[in-house]
Amino acid sequence: MTWDAVELDRELRRRSRRQGFDWFKWLALIALAAFSLYMFLWEFSNEYSDLYKHAVIASEFNFADLHSITSRLAYPLWHLCVSALFQLGVPLNWAAALMCTLSKALAYLLVRRWVVVMLEGQISDTLATLCALLLMVVTPIRIAGVNDSVYRVIGSPTVWHNPTQLAVMVTAMLCVPYLMHCWYAFERELPKNGARTALPWGKVLLLAALPMLSLATKPTFMQALIPAAAAFFLWQWIRHPANSRYFVQIILAFVPAVLYFVLQYLYYTGVVVPYTSGVEFGATLKTAWDALRSMLMMSAFPLFTLVFISRKDALEDKTVVLCLLMALFAALEAMFFRETGLRLDHGNFKWAGMSVAFLLWAVMLPKFIDATREYRARCALTDEMARSGQIGARPLRKLQTSLRWQSAAFFGAFVLLVWHAFSSIYYLYYLLSTQNVF
Repeated sequence: MTWDAVELDRELRRRSRRQGFDWFKWLALIALAAFSLYMFLWEFSNEYSDLYKHAVIASEFNFADLHSITSRLAYPLWHLCVSALFQLGVPLNWAAALMCTLSKALAYLLVRRWVVVMLEGQISDTLATLCALLLMVVTPIRIAGVNDSVYRVIGSPTVWHNPTQLAVMVTAMLCVPYLMHCWYAFERELPKNGARTALPWGKVLLLAALPMLSLATKPTFMQALIPAAAAFFLWQWIRHPANSRYFVQIILAFVPAVLYFVLQYLYYTGVVVPYTSGVEFGATLKTAWDALRSMLMMSAFPLFTLVFISRKDALEDKTVVLCLLMALFAALEAMFFRETGLRLDHGNFKWAGMSVAFLLWAVMLPKFIDATREYRARCALTDEMARSGQIGARPLRKLQTSLRWQSAAFFGAFVLLVWHAFSSIYYLYYLLSTQNVF
């Protein structure tokens, strides 16, 4: 079995028969796009929204004067698209809302395809669509007295008010699967090629381009991915010391992203341009607890699934390992780094944790569905063996006890899933009823 999403996608396309038009998938996309467009236009109408502030910055770009761009932002991709639409005559609110809606639509299509691919096509079209829709609105669980407004204090895997966070999640769904594809390609070729195992340079170039694309959208996702990838591949290099050629290729692929990230950090701290922000380093018990609590509440269902439900070989899927490393580094950043100056209390070092929480949902939801299917098959087999007398009384009791424990775990996961879903719906109600932007 492979967990290489790129190879699984290719194989699925090769062996899949031509199917009829999936009306529900596309009707859901249209409904999501229409609702998202309304929400983003509504967000723009409030000048305190990040969406409004970023759109105003984009409106001030002058393509004939690069300084008008580089002096304002170190991650201008979303703003460049909005500015282009605006200068073509599209009203600013519609230009900003349309780009955010496009981000939401692309994320929906990528997540839906991910779910189908990771279950090797063994999922109904309707369920795959519902999974993707859930991930487009999922929030942390709401606990009265902790996060009454859902987002504040904790953060969220999905947001409505920040356009660059919406866009960077699209790049996250491209970067992580392709990075792991490069790892699984190495594992497949290693027994045959040994120390000569290496990636084609075309793969290396594409691997280098995707992190740069993500950084140009928003650097916060790479705050988690760069150190996590470094830790992951360093450990693998220690395990495979004879394969330095491959690991040097990985390093070369990340060098442009690391340099760009350092430049963004220097910009952010006022070294490159004046009047921005500073960063202070240090942790307290409060910042440690806040970071841990945020990750647990945003990812309650996927983390519960990982610990209590997914198969024992879940960590054999290196995408899970990478996501856990990303969660670790995102939590450490939230604990230790704080902003000063103009961005005091902006909480930008918490964005990485929100991105990772989204990825944990995307990775673990298919595993939950697969584990559910496996559990049902195990129950059916146990009933059949009990009826036919193929199993003794003592082994049967042991097996039934194991199934009861599994059933309790599934009940706990279902409760958390419903809790997340209810909190997500409540968050939308909260935004629209209170006129708060987040």
